[in-house]
Amino acid sequence: MNDVSDFQRESYRIDEQIWNALALRSGERAIFLGLANDGAWVGRAVEIGVDVTVVASTDAQIAAVERLGASAMRGSATMIAATEGSYDVAIAMHYLHEIDPGFHAQVVSELARVGRRVAIVEPSPPADALGKRIAALYSRAKRENGQFEGYQTIDHWRKLLAIVKAEVWQNLFTFTKVPPRKAVAETVSLVLDAMAIEDLPQGYLDELRALAARPDAQLLPLSRIVLVGTAAGVTLGSGSAAPFRKDVAPAPPIARRTAPAAVAPPPPPPPRIAPSPPPASPGGWTPEPQHLGAPPPGFGPDPDAPILPPVVPLPPAAAPFGAPFALPEESGEIPPFGGQGEPKTGFGWSWEPPEDGPKPS
Repeated sequence: MNDVSDFQRESYRIDEQIWNALALRSGERAIFLGLANDGAWVGRAVEIGVDVTVVASTDAQIAAVERLGASAMRGSATMIAATEGSYDVAIAMHYLHEIDPGFHAQVVSELARVGRRVAIVEPSPPADALGKRIAALYSRAKRENGQFEGYQTIDHWRKLLAIVKAEVWQNLFTFTKVPPRKAVAETVSLVLDAMAIEDLPQGYLDELRALAARPDAQLLPLSRIVLVGTAAGVTLGSGSAAPFRKDVAPAPPIARRTAPAAVAPPPPPPPRIAPSPPPASPGGWTPEPQHLGAPPPGFGPDPDAPILPPVVPLPPAAAPFGAPFALPEESGEIPPFGGQGEPKTGFGWSWEPPEDGPKPS
C-alpha cells in the first residue's frame, strides 16, 4: 500500500505532464477560463513570462486574478470580448464540467475564435462504485441548487474540437498508484463539508457516510484529459521547458507519435512447377486427361496442355498508415485528428471546493 506522500508525488507527476502538454511559452498571450487549484496554473504561466488574461464574472474572482499578476476580463465564456485570433492559446482549465453541456459547443467555438490554439483540461469520469455514487449525488445536489457538475468522456471533448476543425493533440494522464485506505475517509469528509456548506440535503450526506464506512470502500483518483487543438497542418511544438513546480524534479517529456517503421515487402511466391506427366501404362499407352463435361472438339482448353496446380491469391498488403480514424456514429464527418488508438476511460473521482466557500486545509 502506498502512503500519502507517495500518492502526493504521483499527483505532482500528473500536474507536470499536464503542464508540458499545454506547451506554454514565454512571450505568448493566453486567455484562461477558470482558476483551478486556486489559480496555480495561471500564476505559473505568469511566472514564466506568459501574458495571461482570465475571464471572470465576480468581484472576488477579479481580485484573485489580479493578485496572481494576470489581467481580468469581466464577461462570459459564451461571448468573449476579444477579436478573432487575439491570443496565442485559449485554455479551459477544469472549467467546462461546471457548466451545462448544452453550452459546451458555444464555449469551445469562442475559444477557437479568439485563440490560435485551444486547450481543454478536464477530469475523466469516475469508474469505481464509490466514485460514481459520489459524482451522481453531487451532480444531483448541484442541479437542485441551480448549478452544474458533470464529467464527460474524451469522446465528448474530441467531438467539440471536431466542430471547429482543429488538428488535435490528445493525452490521457492516469495515476499508477492507489491512495491509502485512510484517504477514502478523508476525501469523503471533505466532500461532506462542501455539501454541508452548500446546504445540500441531509439524506445525501448520510448515504455517503455509509458508503465510505464500508470495509471494501475504495476511491480511485481521476485520470486527466488534455486536448490541444491547432489549425490544420500546424504542429504543437514544445513549451518553455520550465517545470510546473520549481522545487520538484520535472516529469519525463511526453512521447510524441512517430511515423511507423517501414514494412518489409512480402517474399515473392514460389515458382509454379508443372506436374510430371503420369506414368506410362503397360504396353506404352498414356491416358489422356479427363475433363468432366468436356466441350465439343475445337472448343475449350487444349486437352494436351499440362495441368498446373491452382494459383493461391496472395493476402493484401497492409495499409501504409493504418486504418483511418473516424468518430463513432458520425459517418461523413471529417476526422478531427489522428488520435492514439481507441480512447480509454479514466477512473476515480476528485473534488474541487466551491470558489466562494472556505477552502479545506
